[in-house]
This record gives sequence, structure tokens and C-alpha cells, in this order.
Amino acid sequence: MIDPIRPEQASRFFSLIVVMIPGFLAACTTETLAPAPQAAPASTARIAIDAGVVVADMEQSLGFYRDLLGLPVVAEVTTSLIGKGRMVQLKHGASLIKLVQMDEAPSDRTPTGIPTVFGYRYITLMVTDLDAVIAKIEQGAVPIALPVTELGNGARIVMVEDPDGNIVEFVQEASG
Repeated sequence: MIDPIRPEQASRFFSLIVVMIPGFLAACTTETLAPAPQAAPASTARIAIDAGVVVADMEQSLGFYRDLLGLPVVAEVTTSLIGKGRMVQLKHGASLIKLVQMDEAPSDRTPTGIPTVFGYRYITLMVTDLDAVIAKIEQGAVPIALPVTELGNGARIVMVEDPDGNIVEFVQEASG
């Protein structure tokens, strides 16, 4: 459940970008602060959007997200809330990517590819050095879904497939 905006937060405006990998719910938020002074936060709650992806093979997925991309593991648990399985949480910025391998494999797979069905289709990871990410991708022989592209605003992007065929986009914003 999302907490309602408190009056002291009224000067904040949020935009939400929602994306999907089949079986993967993800989103990024950007926040623009108005010039009004802000009250001290009531708590030290983490402001982020976490994403969960059901994977076919945890070790292959860890090889991609942890070993190749370098996302650190922050927790590993056995879960029964969404069905019995193993969950490994990896950190990217303030957000977590939660890989879940079910004890009983799902019977169906969502079609891969961005234009194949409606709904969440890919996740975007903001990075500061896209060239370093590209070098890792090339080293790992990761399938490219969209080659490096420069956008009109100067940002550079690349899209790849994880071991389950889910699309992962990397974005480096324009400097300056």
C-alpha cells in the first residue's frame, strides 16, 4: 500500500515510469522538489521501488545480475508468501531486484519482447558509466535487444536480455 502524501510533502511532485519484464514488476521514480523548504523526515524509510522477477534458474540469473552486472546480494530468504521458493535480493541504488525461483516451476511463461503484449515489459537501470556496462555485456556474450542508442536529450541507452529473456535497459543520462 502506498502511503498518502502528507501535507509537509505537498511541494513534491512525482512522476512514475512503469516498466516490465515478463513476470517482473518494476518502476522508477523521479522526484522534483519545489523551492519551498522541507520538514525533517519523520522516519528513515527507504524511498525506492523494488522489483521481483520469477526466474527459471537462480544460479544462471545470479550469474547475470550479481556476477556480470555486479549488483550486490543483500539478502537471501525462503519465501512462502507468493508460493514456496527461494528469493535473493540484489541492490541497485536505493532499489532492490528480487529474484525468485519457485519450488514448483510456473506452468506458463509471459511472451518476451516489448511489443508482444500490453503491460509491464522491461526494467531500466540508471548507470553512470554505460561504456563499462557495455564492456561487461560483451564479455558475457549477453544477447542485445537494442544496440547502444543516443537519444535526443543526449542520454545513451542499451537493452539486453537476461537468462530468461527478460529485457533490461541501461541508461546513462547526458552529462552537464
